Amino acid sequence: MPIDNGKINLTIRYGSKPIQFAKDKNAIELENEEQVAATLLKVKEAVQVGELDELIEKHAQYGRKIKSKTGSK
Repeated sequence: MPIDNGKINLTIRYGSKPIQFAKDKNAIELENEEQVAATLLKVKEAVQVGELDELIEKHAQYGRKIKSKTGSK
């Protein structure tokens, strides 16, 4: 969670890659530390109801493409 200009950038990752929630936006900008726990709960709820399935699948497919190109299993 890098802090930039007094704000916190919360990055959600799938493996080693950050998930982009919007074009060129790979972090959620928070005003202060108090927002971290509530934001993580919202992300958890979104995952549980399937709202992030498409983003996660996109990242999973990217990883599969790399493995298939290198011949790894």
